[in-house]
Amino acid sequence: MGRIKIFFIIVCQVLFTSFPLLAQEKEVTLEPVVVTATRDIQEIRKVPANVTVITREQIEQTNVKTTIDLLRNEAGVMVKDWTGSGKNVTVDIRGFGETGPLNTLVLVDGRRVNEIDLSGVDWTQIPINQIERIEILRGPGSVLYGDNAVGGVINIITKKPEKPISVKGEITRGSYLYHKESGGASGIWGPFSAMVHGDYSSTEGYRENSFMRYKDIGGKILLDINKMVEFALSGNLHRDDYGMPGALPESLYKKDRRTTLFPDDRAETEDGFITLGTKVNLREIGRIEGDLSYRHREVYSIFRSFFYEDKKNLTTWGFTPKYIFEKTIGEYSNKLTLGMDYYDSDSKVDSESTFFGTDRIGVKKRSIGLYLYDELSLFESLLLSLGGRWEWATYDVSQASSGLDDRKRESEPAWHVGVTYLFRKGSSAFLNIKRSFRFPVTDEFIQYFPNFQVNSSIKPQTGYHYETGIRHSFDERMEGTFTFFWVDLRNELFYNPMTYSNENYPKTRRQGVEVGLKLKAFPWLNFYGNYCYLRPTLRGGPFSRNEIPGVSRHKGSIGTEIHLGHGFLFNARTTITGSQRFISDWENRFERLDGYYSLDANLSYSWKGLKAFIGINNITNRKYAEYGVLYGGFPYYYPSPERNFIAGVSYSF
Repeated sequence: MGRIKIFFIIVCQVLFTSFPLLAQEKEVTLEPVVVTATRDIQEIRKVPANVTVITREQIEQTNVKTTIDLLRNEAGVMVKDWTGSGKNVTVDIRGFGETGPLNTLVLVDGRRVNEIDLSGVDWTQIPINQIERIEILRGPGSVLYGDNAVGGVINIITKKPEKPISVKGEITRGSYLYHKESGGASGIWGPFSAMVHGDYSSTEGYRENSFMRYKDIGGKILLDINKMVEFALSGNLHRDDYGMPGALPESLYKKDRRTTLFPDDRAETEDGFITLGTKVNLREIGRIEGDLSYRHREVYSIFRSFFYEDKKNLTTWGFTPKYIFEKTIGEYSNKLTLGMDYYDSDSKVDSESTFFGTDRIGVKKRSIGLYLYDELSLFESLLLSLGGRWEWATYDVSQASSGLDDRKRESEPAWHVGVTYLFRKGSSAFLNIKRSFRFPVTDEFIQYFPNFQVNSSIKPQTGYHYETGIRHSFDERMEGTFTFFWVDLRNELFYNPMTYSNENYPKTRRQGVEVGLKLKAFPWLNFYGNYCYLRPTLRGGPFSRNEIPGVSRHKGSIGTEIHLGHGFLFNARTTITGSQRFISDWENRFERLDGYYSLDANLSYSWKGLKAFIGINNITNRKYAEYGVLYGGFPYYYPSPERNFIAGVSYSF
């Protein structure tokens, strides 16, 4: 009862301190709508959660190389690039450490891209030049999205044709022999529009054997029939090959941080998807929308250092229909969303080892989730949102060498209650309480030793989330956000290095605050800053009161944007990340992995369809590691790049 009282006291303080601001009449321009928080268009200020949008304008002004670089400066979003190439990356929201990628759901145009195993999200197959905007929902999205959406949801929304005819080409060069060439074309012909794009990128990487080469080609076809029926067909093909330099022991990390102990380990990927989307406007009786998607992914990995190689084949079908009904009840609006998410994945792993011979492991996962979400205006300035979901998952596991054929079934509910108070245009306060869940990924519930079998003792992870916050526009120049959250999880899934197995930890807790501020000091000068404090602790069990490894308590970013005139724009930003426990240090016995900061800046010039830029990353040439892990009881490091440069030029018409 104590924490609930504290929770509601904070909410009351937020609401009552807002009333004096009602007299203010100036309005700040905010990003008007998002789609991720409710799976339909909604104003940001009406969403009972901490939501951020990275706009196309912001993307173009930062001139970063990869999609994950766009997320580094966002409040509460931890990005760790193991090799600096953008391939092996973990993105963590709300402090999950090693399992951050499994607790953060990533979508592309609403299509789930998380894998069913530990491989996580392949960020290299999301071309940055095709991104319209990125929506970040902090906190659970389990009601609307189901599995994986515990810490937050990241939805990457791609561009659509905007002109009758448009063509663009771009060339980029950078440190470590980095180069990228990309191009695209689009057009609109009445109700029909289409676009195609392609790019090739290559780098030798900061470290030995950290090379990365990839190419993409994709497109989109849209058909709008009388504003009543819309069809969208999109697809992409991606191929890459890359080195895996691995981690370094402390002695070698300090002596020669660019070297590798695994010079011959490498991998190749082929990945493609196609999605058919349909929208039908039934006017007074609502709307029906749905996507049918297919994805096939192959990964060939060679670990010569361990005399092992494998080839993974993963095929996934998805079907996600939903029905949206909007109706005014009296003077107030109501929106009801009913939907279903069905996914069918078939994974096969063929392996060959000098010591264990050849083998094939097959896993089939079928999941179906049914959800309901309702947004109701109780009064003109008070909104209530309610939602519920039930999801079922079935896993069929087989191994050729042992002849094992096993099955595991899971089911879990999720629910959501949220209240939003609109106290002026552009400003609001919110409160929500949610229940989340996460099913084990295939690698977590398969037990290899002493025998290959499904670990029947492992359970789904569940949690309760309490969150309150405020968004406020002080005047036309300044806006700010404040969010407080409290998360209690049960049976959190983690890897226990002492038993060499994946297990459930009985209880964990996360408490924290997220603060953000944007200031337009002058028409030519903008500032922004954000800060996140997070306290992740283990409760009960063998590591009671210890910190969760791989999570920094403090993270903050500050930046500035200066319009120099005549088409010149300068921006600079720095992100400061606090120290953290090494991955797998559940006993908290070792010294912490040092915190770090990176100062980046770039200068760009635009004139009509021409744009050129030059940027410097890690200007102060700091030597640090974003990721560190314990192997055999000793700390190992994944060094991050030192000072590096990037420059490019593009032209569009």
